Amino acid sequence: MWHQSTFDRLVSANFEAWRISIKIAETMAASQAVIGARMTMFSNPAAMPIAELNRLVPEKALAFSKANRGATRAFSGGNPAAPTDIVAAMMSDGLVMLDWWERSIAATAAWWAPVHSQVTANVRRLR
Repeated sequence: MWHQSTFDRLVSANFEAWRISIKIAETMAASQAVIGARMTMFSNPAAMPIAELNRLVPEKALAFSKANRGATRAFSGGNPAAPTDIVAAMMSDGLVMLDWWERSIAATAAWWAPVHSQVTANVRRLR
């Protein structure tokens, strides 16, 4: 059985952080495209697409709800009793900071996934 070394974990965490940064950049660019497309649509009140108007708030509430649930699960590592006192945890295990870093990265990835998915789906639909 292969055991992942501390170095392997650090490298993996860094690659995951870079992957997330790319997703964030894609989300920001897609958000700008969606805002532009919707502003153009809404500039003519007589031709305003009601279906698009009805999506504005519910899609955000759903995406952010999924984002928060995913981030909470990822950060806790599936353990709702995960330690919250980082100082005490660090004193008991020298790799706790790496564990927390990995959890933070996982939580960030889990938070951005549904937001990225919704925004990029909007861009594809509005093109």
